[in-house]
This record gives sequence, structure tokens and C-alpha cells, in this order.
Amino acid sequence: MTHDPLVAGEVRRTVAIRDGRTSSEVLRRTVTDEHGAESVSEREYVMLDRTGRVQLPQKFLEALGMEHRVAVDLAADRIEVRRDDHPDHA
Repeated sequence: MTHDPLVAGEVRRTVAIRDGRTSSEVLRRTVTDEHGAESVSEREYVMLDRTGRVQLPQKFLEALGMEHRVAVDLAADRIEVRRDDHPDHA
């Protein structure tokens, strides 16, 4: 376990904890292109707990001005989460 971002960037898997719960997981893998050049591919996932709770990345919430509550819709292949712009939003 480490809190050092430089060390965390060198491992295949990093798990983040926020408010005492696992909030996200970053998976990294080395990719070689057709010229033999290597690069690291990263994909961040948020964790879904047993009760269906998800902790969205703080940077996403801040970028979209989301706080207190959000609106959600079920689409054919995804769940859409957006800022609550309802006029009664306090």
C-alpha cells in the first residue's frame, strides 16, 4: 500500500479509498504499437458496492457543478447521470 502517486503510477492496479470506502480502481497495461514503441494504457473504473452505491470521481462532480443530488436516466446501454437543473433544486 502506498500514498505516493509516483509509486502508484508504476503498478498494474491502483485502488483509491474515499470516505472509508473503495471508490475507484485504475488498471494499467503496457501496449506495444506496430513500430515496437511501448506506452502505458490506463483505464479508471468506479466501484459499485453491494447496495448499488457508486462514488463518482470528485473531479467530474466539480467540472459539472454537481452537488447534493443528481438526475439519473436509464438508457438502452447505460445509466446517465447529470446535474439536477430542476427549478425546485435547493
